[in-house]
Amino acid sequence: MKKVSLFASLLVLITLGACSGGEEAQTTTEEELVKSVNITTKTVEPSTFSSYVRVVGMVETSNDIMISAEVSGKVVSYNVKEGDIVRKGQTILKIDDSKLKQEKARLEAMTAQTKETYERLKKVYEEDGIGSELDYLNAKFAYDQSNSALESIKVDLANTNITAPFTGRLETRSVEVGEMVSPGLPVVRLIGSEQYMVAAGVPARYADAVSQGDEVDIWFDTQTKDTLSGTIRFAGSSINPQNRTFRVEIDLPKRSNPYKVDMIANLRLKTNQQEGVLVISEEFVYSKDNSYVVYVLNQDESGHDVAEERVITLGLSYKTDVIVESGLNSGDKLITLGSAFLDDGMRVTVKDDPSSTLASN
Repeated sequence: MKKVSLFASLLVLITLGACSGGEEAQTTTEEELVKSVNITTKTVEPSTFSSYVRVVGMVETSNDIMISAEVSGKVVSYNVKEGDIVRKGQTILKIDDSKLKQEKARLEAMTAQTKETYERLKKVYEEDGIGSELDYLNAKFAYDQSNSALESIKVDLANTNITAPFTGRLETRSVEVGEMVSPGLPVVRLIGSEQYMVAAGVPARYADAVSQGDEVDIWFDTQTKDTLSGTIRFAGSSINPQNRTFRVEIDLPKRSNPYKVDMIANLRLKTNQQEGVLVISEEFVYSKDNSYVVYVLNQDESGHDVAEERVITLGLSYKTDVIVESGLNSGDKLITLGSAFLDDGMRVTVKDDPSSTLASN
């Protein structure tokens, strides 16, 4: 009987122990079944939001002209070559003036004759009363016409020498020695090199955002130098009806290695700046039920870290940055990495870097 009693006691103890271990295992299993997502957070703080527009412009100079012929004739000589620096007033090319000289000699003789006739008729008419007033006036008009034609020929003769209106570099020669030219035909291109600028067209929708005095970043794809900073010195007050843009001009700094006219330049113009706003990345914003939501770190009644879903109102955006106008407060811990796997109230495990503050410029 003692052996049976001892065996029964051992069986009761083993049964009690098995039951106790099962309850603990069940509790642990339930705890492990609670889904938790590893996340990182960033503390939301007020910052500065800036937006920009990028446009493409071209290098220009205020002195870049095509000089045209003013008289007809054959080009007889060039005094400079392409690429040469030409001083203001220096002769660039010569047009044949032989016919104009002959015409000048003829008009000089005609003018002298008409002048003599006019002066004689004037004298006898005014002093002696001989002759008619009509003859006197006709002689005067003939002299005036001859003299005017002579002065016109003198101007044409002077224009057979095409001179530089400003100091610059001879860029191109459109005609060569021996070719005929006529009034209005472009013969040479002259480019001044004192001051270069970038001109660009800005879309009309930025007319109220871009103005004279604004700062501009400039860089060239063909150069490896740093980005330049400039200021808009001119902003057009009219819109080009063909491409719906308005013109802006920015002076380039003078330098020993001059820019090239018609070089392509990239411009970055600031279109908006707001201080003290909450700015986050669009990658942490999700569309849900016709609204936008983000997830912030919170705690449930048991003190566990959970994700809280917040409906937000968005403002202006630039690239991946967007202004949050409502729904977030300064100091909130925005859930970043891991936010794509969350729902409202879901348990999370924070894996933050010690210093995590969200402030976008």
